[in-house]
Amino acid sequence: MARRTWSIAIVWLALPLLGMGMLGGGGSGGLERNFEGTFVDRDGTKVEAKWINAGGELALTGELGRGDLRISFDNIRSIAFSGDAVKGLVAKVSLRKGDPVDMKVRASLAFSGQTRLGLYQIRARDLQAVEFAGE
Repeated sequence: MARRTWSIAIVWLALPLLGMGMLGGGGSGGLERNFEGTFVDRDGTKVEAKWINAGGELALTGELGRGDLRISFDNIRSIAFSGDAVKGLVAKVSLRKGDPVDMKVRASLAFSGQTRLGLYQIRARDLQAVEFAGE
């Protein structure tokens, strides 16, 4: 009888863990908005995509001075990258409202989006620009 009680207790304790795989964590299914635009790599290749995100986020995060800045894609018209991975990558962010902002971003920041051919992923260090569609 003790063995049966022990087995039931283990099953009840494990049940909450079984559903954790459905909490999200990748793909466009977890994103709440569909941002569309064009990636332009350092060689000039243009790739149109939907469900664009930066590290799984719908915002660009970087350093402005000694602080951190997070700009929502809602307010970004385009991002132009300059510099290099060793000395520091600079993102010149053209805003839909307001003056452009230069901020440092991680060279390893991964951008991704869904193309008609499949999922496209590229690191910030390999990008020349990201141009958002719309307004």
